Amino acid sequence: MKLKLLVSSSLLFITLIGWSQRKQYVEFQSKTIEIVENIHNFSWNQFPKEAHYNKGYIGYVVFNQLPSQSIQDELKTKNMLLLDYLRSNTYLFYFPTNTSVSYLKSIGVKSVIAIDPETKIASNLIDRPFGDWAIENNRILINLEFYNFMSLNTVVNSLKNKNVIIKKTNEFFPIITVAIPENAILEIASQVFVKYMEQIAPPATHDDTRGKSLHRISAVNTKYATGRKYTGNGIGVMVRDDGNVGPHIDFQGRIDNSWAGGQGGNHGDGVAGIMCGAGNLDPYMEGMAPEASLYVVNYVADHLDTATNTLINNGDVHLTNSSYSDGCNAGYTSTTRTVDTQSNTNLNLLHVFSAGNSNNNNCGYGAGDQWGNITGGHKQGKNVIATANIYYDGELVNSSSRGPAYDGRIKPDIAANGQNQMSTDHDNTYRAFGGTSGAAPNVVGVAAVCYDAYNQLNGSLPSASLIKATLLNTANDLGNVGPDYKFGWGHVNALRAVKLLEDNRFLNDDITQGAINTHNISIPAGTREVRFMLYWNDPAANSGATSALVNDLDLTVTDTANNTLLPWILDPTPNVTTLDLPATNGVDRLNNMEQVLISNPVVGNYTIHVNC
Repeated sequence: MKLKLLVSSSLLFITLIGWSQRKQYVEFQSKTIEIVENIHNFSWNQFPKEAHYNKGYIGYVVFNQLPSQSIQDELKTKNMLLLDYLRSNTYLFYFPTNTSVSYLKSIGVKSVIAIDPETKIASNLIDRPFGDWAIENNRILINLEFYNFMSLNTVVNSLKNKNVIIKKTNEFFPIITVAIPENAILEIASQVFVKYMEQIAPPATHDDTRGKSLHRISAVNTKYATGRKYTGNGIGVMVRDDGNVGPHIDFQGRIDNSWAGGQGGNHGDGVAGIMCGAGNLDPYMEGMAPEASLYVVNYVADHLDTATNTLINNGDVHLTNSSYSDGCNAGYTSTTRTVDTQSNTNLNLLHVFSAGNSNNNNCGYGAGDQWGNITGGHKQGKNVIATANIYYDGELVNSSSRGPAYDGRIKPDIAANGQNQMSTDHDNTYRAFGGTSGAAPNVVGVAAVCYDAYNQLNGSLPSASLIKATLLNTANDLGNVGPDYKFGWGHVNALRAVKLLEDNRFLNDDITQGAINTHNISIPAGTREVRFMLYWNDPAANSGATSALVNDLDLTVTDTANNTLLPWILDPTPNVTTLDLPATNGVDRLNNMEQVLISNPVVGNYTIHVNC
C-alpha cells in the first residue's frame, strides 16, 4: 500500500512568522533600503510631513527579532497597527502620534524608517517605454493601492486636487485605477495615502489551442450502483471568461449566466464543458464535475469586479477558473495581493488558473526563453493553483509556461491534460479545445469532486488549503523526482485525492510564533512510499514584494532511526542548467508547502515536526 499524510496548518496570523537574515536591508522592486539602527536617538520630530496621517504615522519599523504573540496583542490594544510584513524583521506600520519611543525600545524595536516614495513604485512604472495599453491621452493608466483604513472618498478627493483622473473604483479592495501625467508619478507616490502604484495589466488573452479528447475521472464518479458518486453536487464553480456560456443542454438546470455580459466568444464554453459538462447530449463529452453549479462572469484582469467578489463573498462560488494571461512573470502585483487576500478572507475559496502558453518567450527571469514565463500576476499567488499543460501520456506540451515564479517559488503548481480535447460550444454543439485553458478546468473539476467528497464524508465544506494540499500531495510525479519548474508537483490524480479524504489521512492544527508542533505517525508494513506535506494559507504579501512568503514554517520528519529528514527544495538560480536539476533536500525559505518523501520506509513510528 501507499500511505500519504497531509499536515495542513491554515489558520495563522498575518504578522507572525519571518526569518532572520545577515544582510540588513529590505529589497523592493525599484529600490533597496538599508536598515540603520536609529532607535536610541530617534524622535518623531524627524519624521517627514508626508508620513503623517490622521493623528498617526506611517512608516517601516524594524525589530531585533520577530515580536512575540503577546507583544503583537499588546500593540493592537494600543491601536498600533502592523500592516504588512516585509522581510528582515521589518513591518509596514501605522502608529498613533502619541506612541512612546521608550515603549518601542522596550519591545525590541531597532529602527523606525520613513517610507521612500520610490519603494511604492512598481518597476513597470520606472522602465520605459510604457505599454501602449497603459497610455491614454498622454496619461499613464495606473492601479493605485491605498491603505484599507483610509476612506475612499478622502483618497479620491485628494487625487482630484492633483490633476488625477479617476477611471475606476471598486467596493471590495482599496485599489483604484487612475490616469496621471507621466511626470507626476513620483509626486503621486509621495502622497501619504498611496501604498503602491503599478501600470494596469496588459490586455487579457485566453490560453487555448486545439485538442480533441476529453479527460475523465471515471473512478470517482462511477456508473454502477455501489461505486463512488462524487460529482461536484452542491459545489459552486465559476467560469471567468468571454461572455455567456451556451445555450447547451449539458448545463441544463445548473447554470447562471445572469452575471455575464453578452454572448461573447466560445472560449468560456470550452472551459465550462471540461469543468462540469453533464454529457446530456453525448455521454462521452461528460466533464469532470457533472453536477456542479456553474456561474459565468466576464473575465476582469484585476479580480475586483462586482460579479466575482459578490459570488465568492456570499458563498455561492467555491472554485474559480481563469484561463487568461495578462503579462508575463509579472511579480507580486496588486492583483496577486487581491487573489491571495480573497483566499485569506474566504477560506473555502480556491482560485485555479492556467499557467499560460508562453514557453519559448523570454519574460525576464534571467534564464532565457525556457524558464520563468508564467503569465499574469494572479498566477503568482501563493494560495492559488497555476496549471501546466500535458498530453494524455504525461508529456509536457512545449508551449506550456514554466516556472519558477518571479521570486523562485514552485510554479506551476500542478499539471493536467489540457491538450487534444473536445468540449461544449454554443447551440448544443461540441468543438475541439485545449491548451492550458483546458488544463486548468480539469483541475477545477477534480477539486470540485474533492469538495463534494469531503462534504459527503463530513457534512461541511473543506478549506481550500486542505484541497490544494491534497491535490499536490497525491499527484503522480512527472519529470524529475520531486517538484520541478515544468510539472509542479505532478499530474493531478482524482482517485488518490479522494482516497486520502476518505481515509482521513490529514491533520489540521494551529501554530504561533516560536512554537514547535509535533505529530507521531505509525507506518505499517508493505508501504512503498510515504509523503508528508505541510501546507498553510499564507497571508497576502505587500504589493511589489521581492519575496512573496510572509509566514515561514519548517517541516522535518524524524524516522525510526532518529534521522532528521528535510523537505524537497529547488535551486531558483536563473541558470538554464540549475533550473532543470532535480530537487534536493534542505530548508525551504520560499514556498508555503513543503513535502518530505520516503521510499520504502521502515515499519515503525515517525515524528513530524513543524517549526515557526
